[in-house]
This record gives sequence, structure tokens and C-alpha cells, in this order.
Amino acid sequence: MPLMFSKFWHKNEFRILSIITICSIILMFLILDNTCKILNHAIIEDYVPFIITLFTLYLLSHGIHIKIKLSSGTKQNALFLIIASIFSSIIGTTGASMLLLRPFLEMNKNRQKKTHLLVFFIFLVSNIGGLLTPLGDPPLLLGYLHGIEFSWFFKNLVFYWLLYIFTCVLIMVFVDKHIIKNEKNIKVDEKFELKITGIGNIFLTILTVFVLFIDFDFVNKSNIPQIYLKCSLLLIFCLISFVYSKKVNHEKIDFAPFSEVAKTFLVIFIVIAPVLHILETNSHIIHEYIRNISKGSDESIVYFWLCSLTSSFLDNAPSYLLFFNMAGGNANELMNVYPNILQAISISAVVMGAMTYIGNAPNMMVRSIALKKGIKMPSFIGYILWSCLVILPISFFISFILYK
Repeated sequence: MPLMFSKFWHKNEFRILSIITICSIILMFLILDNTCKILNHAIIEDYVPFIITLFTLYLLSHGIHIKIKLSSGTKQNALFLIIASIFSSIIGTTGASMLLLRPFLEMNKNRQKKTHLLVFFIFLVSNIGGLLTPLGDPPLLLGYLHGIEFSWFFKNLVFYWLLYIFTCVLIMVFVDKHIIKNEKNIKVDEKFELKITGIGNIFLTILTVFVLFIDFDFVNKSNIPQIYLKCSLLLIFCLISFVYSKKVNHEKIDFAPFSEVAKTFLVIFIVIAPVLHILETNSHIIHEYIRNISKGSDESIVYFWLCSLTSSFLDNAPSYLLFFNMAGGNANELMNVYPNILQAISISAVVMGAMTYIGNAPNMMVRSIALKKGIKMPSFIGYILWSCLVILPISFFISFILYK
């Protein structure tokens, strides 16, 4: 609706979301016996830790400012995108996109044609780059909050991350070299300069990774879940960052984009809660059905493409939750007994969010900023053609490796 009926949506957004939420809760009370327990799990145990982690990464990345002076040649752009992709797994795809898009645009300000560069920025920085850690992309963060070990993602997904990054950058180099031949006034001998302000926020980001990664054994002796302690520490980091950034950067922090994300995700978590409950309750039946349509082969390929489809046209975070629960929702079982299925769901949820503008929140943000800067961006269908030519063939190859 925001895409097709934007004026109507922005005028009535609050009313629409409220009606959807109220209707969902009424239906839950009419149909399910344990609605209060399901809502408590969806909001307190899932949504609150999820949104606090996202808010921490948003606030910390907002307080880091990078000014870069670099040639706008093909090699320099390729190197920038590789480094930016690594950042995506540390501060999240949204944080990395907002932090590094402006330096990337400044670096290429003399380029006449830069649409392709922005498309590959969305592919690599706003999506694929976040595949290495739970901090990278909301789907993996949800997996972590549901019991997947922090280090599991890096150990099991780094090979696929490298494959996607290497292939995408290779295609970008080929396309950019072809385009750059016909361009003039490109500075290829620009002297490299780098200026970073807000170093304190970088330190706080490292602490955030440490807090999420470490296992607080002493908390297990009490009845308090570890995630509550971790969320409390993250909120302390937010407070420190807010005070520090105000002193160092002397600017007002724009909370509007995050507010939009927080509202939308609250509705998604409530509406999707009964669906997840039904899927988890009937996971053995679904397992059997997928095994049948897989014709006895490894069913990870079925999960990969079903999750890919929903991640492309529905936000990739709820898509991950849907298929995580469809696969049983048991973190230990998925990590140890069905690692291929967990890999398939994780990769498709993160990467295939790049297939459309609506697959992942940073995609629309990057497009919006680029348009404001006067850069021509592909239409909705035009962007899908780009992703079908770049992301889809690589994903076919990846799914074949997973299947084998």
C-alpha cells in the first residue's frame, strides 16, 4: 500500500495499522485458548528485545560520521562496497546503509551514470553484507533471540557470504568498466582522505557486539532471562551514545525513520503471532508435506525457494519467523540435526530481501535518498529486472550447493 497508494497510506497509516492490530487480537481471542500467552511471547519476549537491539544499532551508527575523499574508479568502488559489506554485519544493514551511503555518493559525485552503483550498493550493503552475524539483519537477529548461537551464523554462512560478495562485486566491476569508458571528468588520481567523528560510538558498537555474543552464566542461576540483562545494558549504551553524540556532533538525531520501523514491526509481530503458533504446533505435518514434495531429497531447497519468494515481497524478518517455525522452531534441533534447512532459511531471508525495493527496509531508504540527490533510480519493475539478472542466478547456484 505505501508503494501503490502512497498518499492514501501516509494520510491513514495510523488508522489502518490500528484496525489491523485490533482485528487480529479479537480474532485470536475468538479462535485460540491461550491468546494472552501468545501475545506475551510475541511482544515481551520477541518484539521488545528485537526493537531495543535495532534501536541501539540505529542510534550508534547515527552518531558516527564518515567523510571520505577517494577516486571514483571501478577498483575504488569495488573496494568500498566490500568494506561496507563487512560493516553491514557489524552495525546492521540499515546502520551501514545510512552511515556509508553519503560517503559513497560523495565519492562518485563526478560520475555521470551512477544508477548501477546504487543498485549494487543495495544488493551488497543493504542486504547480502548482513549475513555474518545476528547484528547484520533483522531475520538473523530474530533467529538469535529464538536460541540460535551468536557464532553459528558466521561459522555456517561465511562461505555463502563470500560467494555472494565475490560474484556480485565481479559483476559490478564488469558493468562499471563498460559504463566508465564513455564518461568524462572522472578523477582517478584523487588523494585519499578519511575523517571519522564519533569514535566513542564505535567503541559502544564493539561493546554491543560483546554483550550480545557473551554468555552471562551467572544469570542462569536466577530466574531472570539473559536477554533482559542484555537489553538493559544496550539501553545504557543508548543513553551514553545520545549524550555523547549531542556533545560531539551538535546535531539533532532524526528518530522518524526508526519510529516508522518500530510501529510497523509491532503490528507485524502481533498479526503474525497466531500464524507462528499454528505453524509450530503443526510443524510435524508441514515437515512431512515438504518431505513429500521434495520427493525424498534434502528439503532445504524447498525451504530456500519458499522463503526466498516471501522475503522478496514481504519483509524478510517475518518471512524468517514463518519458516523458522514451519521447520519446527527448535533452535538446537535446527542447528544440530537440520543445519542445511537453517542455512537455507537464513540465506534466503537475508539475501532475497534484495530482490525488490520492499524486501528490506534499507532498500527503500537508499532509493529515497538517491532520488532526493537527483540520481535516477530504476522503477519497481526495473529494479526487479536488475535483481533477476544478478541475485537470482547466484541464488540458483547457492541453492544447488545447499541441496548437494
